[in-house]
Amino acid sequence: MAFLVLFQGCVVYHKTPTTLEQARQEHIKTKITNTDNETMTYKYITYEEGTFYGVTTRYGKEVKKPLNKEDIVRILTKNKSASTWVTVTVIAGPIIALIIAMAAVPGFGLASAP
Repeated sequence: MAFLVLFQGCVVYHKTPTTLEQARQEHIKTKITNTDNETMTYKYITYEEGTFYGVTTRYGKEVKKPLNKEDIVRILTKNKSASTWVTVTVIAGPIIALIIAMAAVPGFGLASAP
């Protein structure tokens, strides 16, 4: 269970801001900062009947929140490749460190040979 939480929890966003239209086309996790300096994270952005919506999941159901272009300061989309590398590093790093530590301790694990 902890492994699953770690695997899903690492998200890295692109450093370069994008537009609502581009975020909608990418259909990817998006972080929006508004004029009040509040940051909201959405599962994806959609466009319906002339309005952009940020979609989140609440209690297992998708909820659409209308987005006002005038209130948006910055839009960042998820960087899939960087997120994958960070997740792998977070999971593999401690495992590799443990193996190295076990190998360095005499009489324990890999360092003990008959």
